Parts: sequence; structure tokens; C-alpha cells
Amino acid sequence: MMNYLINVISRHRRLVLVLSVCLLLVLAFALRTSEKDRPSAEHSGVLGQLESLRAAKAGGEGVGGGEEDTDRRADHKLNWVLKSLSQSQGKSSDKPDLTSGVKMAASDAEKFDAEKVLKLFSSCRGDGDILSLDCYVDAYEELCKLFRLFGTIFSFVTSDVEEKIGILRDFRKAENAESYKTIQSMLDYEVANSLTNMKKRPSGARTLLRLHRALEFISALLMKIRDTDNSVKFSSVATKAYDETLAKHHPWLVKKAVHVAMYMLPSRPDLLNKMSIEDSNAGKARMTDLIDELNVIYNITQKLYEKDNLLDLP
Repeated sequence: MMNYLINVISRHRRLVLVLSVCLLLVLAFALRTSEKDRPSAEHSGVLGQLESLRAAKAGGEGVGGGEEDTDRRADHKLNWVLKSLSQSQGKSSDKPDLTSGVKMAASDAEKFDAEKVLKLFSSCRGDGDILSLDCYVDAYEELCKLFRLFGTIFSFVTSDVEEKIGILRDFRKAENAESYKTIQSMLDYEVANSLTNMKKRPSGARTLLRLHRALEFISALLMKIRDTDNSVKFSSVATKAYDETLAKHHPWLVKKAVHVAMYMLPSRPDLLNKMSIEDSNAGKARMTDLIDELNVIYNITQKLYEKDNLLDLP
């Protein structure tokens, strides 16, 4: 029998080789599919943390500790984060869909354009560093496209920013629209009329303050993208940027939820690709120009809020 098999193999050596290669390819594909379908330890940990956050929220842990209105806003923000996490979890039984948010940027209208953002923010500044509110909002609307590149998991940030952009646009359509022509005139008007901490609806000062704080985070994040390389895990870099900026203004439970969300960010090379920025000296120079302009706008606004003691508006 053995001699017979040896003779067959000898006569059909090429056929046996082809069949062997095919078998190896089938086995490799089966192993790869099995590995993809098996949840990673990291992702399992993320889902575990998500369940813990849901339990903590249900028990009222971590959100309290301030006025009722502040607690309500914190709880609203937490709901947004948890909803985004749940939606990402629901895309697949094992892994979230990191590309769904990216698909939104496929058309030219939705594509993030660093040059356009730079030009819009640069056009905000007039003589004496007067900041046009319309230009600021237009620039921020373009900047918001950056968050869409992070995927479904960051839809809570996009929703929050878009809501605040809408509030500021509404002020520019109201009867007293001229008082909201610039950031300076808006703050002067609301301070003079004791409107900065309105209860019925968010004031222009409070709404802009939230965008102002987020601008610091965006600038820090872009610096991390520019100054790190692909050997560093991007989720850790993004978490550090958040902890150094926005985390200062969030309650403990919101911070924990955002930390979980950071695990599901795309990689640095993928993000640079979606931003249409090369990982080169020229690409880093483009990011530097944008970061510098964001910092100029941030510093001017920061001084305005400091002057009127508005940095801690609830």
C-alpha cells in the first residue's frame, strides 16, 4: 500500500503540490477567521468596564456632588457617552464598528480639511483680537468633522458640539443678534444683564465655554498625534490628552466612561490617513500651523473669560 502511494505521488507530484498549497490556505483562512471572531482580552475588558459603568450609573454613583442643575447636565453627558458605547457594542457581538463614523467623511462635504479649519479660525480675528462669533462657529463646525473620524464611539462628542453650535446660531438669529456679533460683545452683554447663568436655557457664555474647553483638548490631541509615532498605542495618547484638559471639568463617572471610549479609537496611521495628512515633516508642519492658530484663539478667549470671572460657569 505504501509503495502504491509513493508511486502515485511520484507520478502526480505537481497535482499533490497544488492540493497541499490549497489545503494550507484553507487552514490559514480558518484560523484567521477564528481569531477575528474571538474577542480580544482588551475588548472583553472594555465591555466589562461598560457593564460596571452602567451599574454605577444605575446606583447613582459618581454623578452627584453639586447643584441639581449641574448633576442633571453631568448625567445627560454620561447618558450620551454610555449610549455611544452601547451602540458601538451593538454593531457586532465582539467588536465595535470603528469605520461607521469614518464613512460619514467619505464625501467632500464631510471630509475633514485641516487647511480649511485653519483659514476659518484665522478669519475669526479682527483688529484688537476681536473674535467674530459667526466665524468661530463656522470654524468649529468644520473642526467637528475631526470627531467623526474617530468612529461611532465618539458620536457623543459630535452630538454635544453640534448642539452647542446650534444654540449659538440661534442667538445670532434672535432680536438682540447684534449683541452676539462678537465673542467680546456677547460676554459684555450677558454680564451687564446678568444672563451668564440663566436657568431656563444655556447662556451664550456658558455654551461657548464648553466649546472653548473642548478646543484645548483638540489642540492637545493634535499635538499628541504630531509628536508621537506609530509604536505608541494611540488610545493611551488620546487618554493622556483628555486627562490633561477636558477631564478637569468632568465628574468621576463621566471620566471613566470617556476612558472606556478611548480604547476603541482608530490607530494613529489610520487617523492620519482619514485626516488626509501625511506622516512626514510636511504633514507635521501642517498640523503645527493648525495647532498654533487654535492656541491663539484659545488664549484670547481664555483671557476674556478670566476678565469677567466666567471660567467656572456651571
